[in-house]
Amino acid sequence: MTSITWITSEESIVAMQIPTSNASLQTLAEPFPNTAPPTAASAPEAQQSAQHPTVADGSPPAQRTSAWDNPLTRAKREASEKPATPAVTAKSTRLEQVSNPAPETKAAATSPNVLYRVGYSIDAPSPGLNNITFPISISEGQQRKGSKDAGIYYAMMFGVNTDKGGYLGRGYTGIQPREDGKALITFSAYGPHFKAPQGRSEFDGETGVSNSKLVDFKFGNQYNLTVERDPANARLLKAYIQDVTDPDNPLPRQHAGDIYADRDVALAGKDVGFVEHYGAKINKSAQIATTRGSFHAPFTTDENGKVASGKIESQGLSGRFKNSLVGNEEIVKHAKKGDELTFSIAGAGYEKQDEKAAG
Repeated sequence: MTSITWITSEESIVAMQIPTSNASLQTLAEPFPNTAPPTAASAPEAQQSAQHPTVADGSPPAQRTSAWDNPLTRAKREASEKPATPAVTAKSTRLEQVSNPAPETKAAATSPNVLYRVGYSIDAPSPGLNNITFPISISEGQQRKGSKDAGIYYAMMFGVNTDKGGYLGRGYTGIQPREDGKALITFSAYGPHFKAPQGRSEFDGETGVSNSKLVDFKFGNQYNLTVERDPANARLLKAYIQDVTDPDNPLPRQHAGDIYADRDVALAGKDVGFVEHYGAKINKSAQIATTRGSFHAPFTTDENGKVASGKIESQGLSGRFKNSLVGNEEIVKHAKKGDELTFSIAGAGYEKQDEKAAG
């Protein structure tokens, strides 16, 4: 026998015995609200009770709410049934490859020079994705206003697979802030399998193709860089940029270029992105101006409009000046997946011209 205690009020406690072989013990959400406890009934009464259970006023439950289903218990039950909200965390880190980075001068001046790298991944079926979008925002960065100037380049790379899922090549799309109010959008692919009828037949001096388009640009705005396979032609990759600063009223997408492959392709779900100093050659860390911005986790959209997000992570400072760069980064994670990576980087010894003048 098992004893179950029913609490009917703060003053009265009643116990009853139930055979353990037929008992299923449960934790009661709430006690009966000021109703009499169950009592052993005669056989006829028990049979009638089983056929027509009643509540405190003697009416069948179909005619009124059960004592177990009062507003308080319903609220608690509904709250317990709601899925828990995934945790959002933010972690800030000092970007330093060595302790106390010092200004550095190299023997030779070179260009380009990578500064910072990120990695991303997004679940992809075989052979790959139909499209992938890279959200990005640039808050501050050196603008290349002429052919002899330096600038900062922000790009995301992507892998190109065959229709069997094998490797065919790689490419990237990115933003190069130029003169005030403008930026050059790039779209390139590496290897012998690509053509760009409206672009150039080179990829950073190597075999491949490149496209570029000058568009309106504003520091601090949010942009989506999209690479997608043409729904009507599985050998055609198209690039777009869209200002989505106002998510309720995004600006129209702008076409940034086309790349044709020599066979059907799909997009890989994993690669890297980078921040790079390009243009004028440099040999001093003090020549690397401050840049700030953020990369967000990429996402893809299926043919039914369903969006699936990936994750992004830092790969830290990079390149030959990595020991003489200073900065910070913050990674925001949603349900333990990197959702946004904010960074700030400058070369050790760099001083803004207005800071020099003020000093």
